[in-house]
Amino acid sequence: MEWKTERDDPLEGYIAQFYGLIGDKRTRRTFRETIKGILAAGSLVCQRIAAGSAELIKGKKGSQRVIRLATGESTHRSQLESEHLTKRLRELTVEQLEQDEAEEVWLVADGSDLRKPYAEVMPHLMQVRDLDGDLVAGYRTLNVLAITPGRQGLLYHRLFSSHAPDFVSEPTEAQTALQTVSQQLLVWIAGQYP
Repeated sequence: MEWKTERDDPLEGYIAQFYGLIGDKRTRRTFRETIKGILAAGSLVCQRIAAGSAELIKGKKGSQRVIRLATGESTHRSQLESEHLTKRLRELTVEQLEQDEAEEVWLVADGSDLRKPYAEVMPHLMQVRDLDGDLVAGYRTLNVLAITPGRQGLLYHRLFSSHAPDFVSEPTEAQTALQTVSQQLLVWIAGQYP
């Protein structure tokens, strides 16, 4: 399936909010087409992502562009890293919450395992449980979503491994998530009650 762009494509408007993090036009195009490819393919497999994008499929190595973007090899003139992207997503979530007239926000914290059972060379792989309870290679994730009756958005995301050199502990990861989310919610509260 290929993503078909319409005249006033809302996805294009949303993606454009991240262009300030991207230093050059080619990386912007690759970012835009990767997002479209993910949505069209419903997959995170780089070949399927490229096949879901009209622009990426044109080149001989469209999947390589996706891989270079994901690994940071093509983003040397950009701030297109997970910390910058999630910071921008937090800002967008707070902007959406400020537009919502809901009196309360529900926060959903989700700690999940990201399983990579066939991965061998990915950095800092750790052992996580698969759906049958067996140990496989992978990572842990920690996400916090903000939800109102009319809106939802990401306030925190972190992929981590106990084998990474900067890892301290899972409770420390949870504390960092709480501090980050609290800071963003204070921005929202300040907007609600000036």
